Amino acid sequence: MDVEDAKRAAGEAAAELVEDGMTLGLGTGSTARWFIAAVGRRVREGMRLRGVPTSRASEALAAEAGIPLVELDATGVDLAVDGADAVDRRLRVIKGAGAALLREKIVAAAARRFVVVADESKLRDPLGGLLPVELVHFGHLSTLAHLDRVGGGFRLRLDAAGRPLETDNGNLIADGELPVIDDPEGLGARIDGIPGVVGHGLFCGMAHLVLVARRDGTVDRLTAD
Repeated sequence: MDVEDAKRAAGEAAAELVEDGMTLGLGTGSTARWFIAAVGRRVREGMRLRGVPTSRASEALAAEAGIPLVELDATGVDLAVDGADAVDRRLRVIKGAGAALLREKIVAAAARRFVVVADESKLRDPLGGLLPVELVHFGHLSTLAHLDRVGGGFRLRLDAAGRPLETDNGNLIADGELPVIDDPEGLGARIDGIPGVVGHGLFCGMAHLVLVARRDGTVDRLTAD
C-alpha cells in the first residue's frame, strides 16, 4: 500500500463513524479529502448529512460530492474529521500546511467529537515539524519579530508567484521550523499571547481519536489516555 492508499484508508475509516442526521466538520488536505469523498457516497446512498467546510478547497470538494453545506452556528457539529501534518501519541497535532488552520480549529472546537486522520509518516514522538501561524497584515513585521523569540525562524509563506500567501480569511501565514517541541501546550500559549497572531497550528487537548493508516493496510486507533 502506498501513501495515497494509506490516506484513503484513514479517511474511509473515519467515515465509518458517520451516522444518519449528523452535521459534519469537513477538514482540509490530502487525507481529509478522502473522508469528504466517502461522506458524499453516503449522501448518495440516502443518508441525511450536512457539512461545514473548513476552507474554500473543502467547500468545493464537498459541493462536487453532493454534500449539503451549512454555516457553523451555535449548535456546533456532531463530528469533525481533519488531517494532520504531525501528531504524537498524546493526540497533540500540528496542522496548517493547507493554510486553513484557523477555520479548522474553530470547527474542531465546535465539534462534539474531533477525529484526526493521518498516514503513519505523520507520527512524531516528540512532536515537531513545520509550525504555521496565522497573523494579520497590520504590523506583521513586528509580529514576526515577536515570533522569532520563540525560535523556529518564522518567515512569511509565499504563493506560487512569490507574493505573501493570504488565507481564506485574508490573513498572512508565517512558518517556523521546530524539529522538537518539548512543551506544545506552553508554546501554544506563548504564541497566543503575541499581538497580531490570530491562530496557530498546535491543536492540543482537542482530538478525541486519531486514525493512523499503516502501509500494510491496517488502521490504528489512538485515543487519549
